[in-house]
Amino acid sequence: MEETGIDPDAVVPASQGPVYVEYGRFPARPQKGEPEHFYLDIGYAFTTAAGDVGCLQESEVTSAARYPLDEAERLVGRRIARVSRARARTG
Repeated sequence: MEETGIDPDAVVPASQGPVYVEYGRFPARPQKGEPEHFYLDIGYAFTTAAGDVGCLQESEVTSAARYPLDEAERLVGRRIARVSRARARTG
């Protein structure tokens, strides 16, 4: 909700755990007053039939859109592919 404006009541988790975990070094961004630092991204996948993208937090997100799962897999790759395979095994 914070970054994409999508109503949290309109989405359902696609898996019971994170789709991916990434760790790395982020360069300094003097224009935002941020020194070089490490980051930890924990990504989750959600499905929705009616969740519309709302107002983006443009300082953090450049774009957001809804895609059918097969299209999301083509665009995002292995991260979404792992979720769709796990759903097929359990669903």
